[in-house]
Amino acid sequence: MKYLLRFKKFGRSIYISHNDTLEEIERMFRRAKIDLEYTQGFHSKPRLSISQAIPLGYINRVLYVILNTNTMQNFSNFNNYVSEGFKLIEYKSVEDNYKLRIKYYSFRIYISENLFPFFYEKVINGDLKNRFVDLDYEINKNGIYVLKYKQEYNKIYNIWKIFNGIKEDFIFYPVVYDVIWGD
Repeated sequence: MKYLLRFKKFGRSIYISHNDTLEEIERMFRRAKIDLEYTQGFHSKPRLSISQAIPLGYINRVLYVILNTNTMQNFSNFNNYVSEGFKLIEYKSVEDNYKLRIKYYSFRIYISENLFPFFYEKVINGDLKNRFVDLDYEINKNGIYVLKYKQEYNKIYNIWKIFNGIKEDFIFYPVVYDVIWGD
C-alpha cells in the first residue's frame, strides 16, 4: 500500500534540517508500529520520501510524505506518536505509481515595518522580482507587512538572505502556507 501524508512542522522543529526531518519521520513511523516496506540490499531503508526541502526557520504546513507499507494502515491516532513540533494534518491512500506533482509553494511572510524597505529595494525594484510569482503584500491592523507569493517547487529562494545583515529589532515570521499542484 502507498499513502500520501500531510504534516505540519512548527515550533522548535522548524530548525531541524531536511535530512534530520526525514530521520525523525522514520522514527515516528517506528514508534507507531507502522508496517513499513523496506528497500532491498545490505543496508535497507524504509520506502518513503518527503517533499522538497524548505529553508530552516520556516513553518511548513505542507510537509508531504509518500510512504510504502506492507499492509493497510489506519493513521487516525498517529498524532499520539509524533514528535514535538509535528502534526499529521491529513492522509490518504494513493496508487502505487503515485508521484508528488507539486508545481509551486505558497508563502506568507510576516515582517515588521523596518524590514519592508529592504524587501522593496531588493525584490520589487531589484533583480529578485522574477523569483517571486504572484507577489502581493498588505499591512495588517498591527502594522505588520504580510508578503504573499509563490515559488517554483525546485527553485525556492530563502527570503531571509535579504534581511541577513539587519542589526535592529524586527519581526520575521515565515510560513509555507499551501501548495499548487501541477502536471
